[in-house]
Amino acid sequence: MNTTINGAALLAAVAVLGCALAPKGFAGQPTKWEEVPEAVRATVLANGGKAGSVDLEGEKIRGQAVYEAVGKDKNGKEVDLVITGDGKLARMKYDGASDQAREDAAAAKAAANAFLTVKFSHPRDITNPWLPLSSLKQDILEGREGGKELRIERTMKPEIRKTFKVGRQTVEVLVMEDREFENGTLAEITLDYFAQADDGTVYYLGEDVDEYKGGKVAGHSGAWLYGKQTKVPGLLMPGQPRVGDKFRSEDVPKITTEDNEILSLSETVTVPAGTYHDCLKIKEVLSDGAIEYKYYAKGVGCIRELPEGGDVTLKSHASK
Repeated sequence: MNTTINGAALLAAVAVLGCALAPKGFAGQPTKWEEVPEAVRATVLANGGKAGSVDLEGEKIRGQAVYEAVGKDKNGKEVDLVITGDGKLARMKYDGASDQAREDAAAAKAAANAFLTVKFSHPRDITNPWLPLSSLKQDILEGREGGKELRIERTMKPEIRKTFKVGRQTVEVLVMEDREFENGTLAEITLDYFAQADDGTVYYLGEDVDEYKGGKVAGHSGAWLYGKQTKVPGLLMPGQPRVGDKFRSEDVPKITTEDNEILSLSETVTVPAGTYHDCLKIKEVLSDGAIEYKYYAKGVGCIRELPEGGDVTLKSHASK
């Protein structure tokens, strides 16, 4: 792999090689197919499983009951599907899970320890050419995903002050607010926390999430913070990205993982905001196995997102 994520940043990327850690729980209780929630059955069938016995586990994820069933991954390999009661695929478990869990734990520990040595002299000065958040005022992206019309308003909030403890350092992050509208209705407001290390690498230290229904906060699914839900930050953008770089932008067992790989630095992309050359293309593999592609333009940031069954593009970009 050709990579220039140097020193501690490279070590922090080690965690990408592992799967999410398996939670501890009690032995599953076999449950008849007709007694399994419809949303869970649909997820089993959609992931290569068959109608039959499903185990109800003695644990919960985000307050939801947890079910396990046999299915297949995208390569046709048999796996155990871990599904929450609302039908969301939490993760996939392979044979030798206990050995894998030990390897994952060791990798996560190494990554966490490496991050403690990363130096942050001016963490809020995010000047990475591919993600220049310090000069951003607001980006507006629009498109479709899952049959829904999406509008995303990304606004920098420099007036919000928040700090994280990283080793002996107190790191003050730069805050971005994401407002997501589905079919014209507010669906989510997220505060994202970013910091740039001295080598130009941009780290993602968490997000506070408010989900909305009927104009009221209805949940906080997907929220996580470095130092609480995980000891490993997300590596969002290398200081000097190269084709072949692999890293994990979110590494939060039981909540979310995102494995990234840089595929190209020479894409030409046309979106409503304009035509951009020599763009960076990243492949993201989400915790449920879904694949998404993102495109970044120098001096601008993210200009296009291609989730499965969707296309969201930059409509306007306002900088300082």
